[in-house]
Amino acid sequence: MSELRYNQTMNYQEISKRIRKSVLENSYKAGACHIGSALSCVDIMVELHYNILLEEDVFVFSKASGVATYYAILADKGILPKDFSEILKKYPLPSREVSGIIHSVGSLGHGLPFAVGMAFADRSKRVFVLISDGEVQEGTTYESALFARQHKLDNLFVIVDDNKIQGLGFNKDILDLETAYTFLKNTLPNFERRETIKGQGIDFMENKPEWHYKNLTKELLDSALKQI
Repeated sequence: MSELRYNQTMNYQEISKRIRKSVLENSYKAGACHIGSALSCVDIMVELHYNILLEEDVFVFSKASGVATYYAILADKGILPKDFSEILKKYPLPSREVSGIIHSVGSLGHGLPFAVGMAFADRSKRVFVLISDGEVQEGTTYESALFARQHKLDNLFVIVDDNKIQGLGFNKDILDLETAYTFLKNTLPNFERRETIKGQGIDFMENKPEWHYKNLTKELLDSALKQI
């Protein structure tokens, strides 16, 4: 991925701002949580969906809690309505019932095995999967990585959103993942670890574990929108 270059005709910063605003507004209307998780992956998702992914590529969104960002991008591309709050309320985790999403996920560790299977089934297609750092704690992640290495799945691209916070606290205090990242880098044909910030761009959310679950009030929404 690092070898690919941006399309200079696009203003990626403005797209990211637009997506962040959409995430905040729709999350507020839906009474949804996981806002910090959604904001940490905005820049990764914009890079993928506006610069890297081709029409024939496959994308699997395994970072389930950040789904508001995926919905916002699908809405920005006209696949979902601009106001997707009712969809987010009904499907707070990725579901195949939602247009544009190919795989339902919720329990951590399921998206990567699915992506590995798709890459194995059709080597002519590039398969991209975004996973969370929480998923790096799951055993299926390592089974999938070993399978990808043995079968030389060079068409599989794995990106991890490493915001260093999971549902109940900081990763380093629960399970330090540095050794795990070394294993994945040395095992997967194409692996990229992106160090991000939980609640990125909003001062009262950044690096705050509680924003894995907290909801926005109208006052907090207004404050957040002013910071974008």
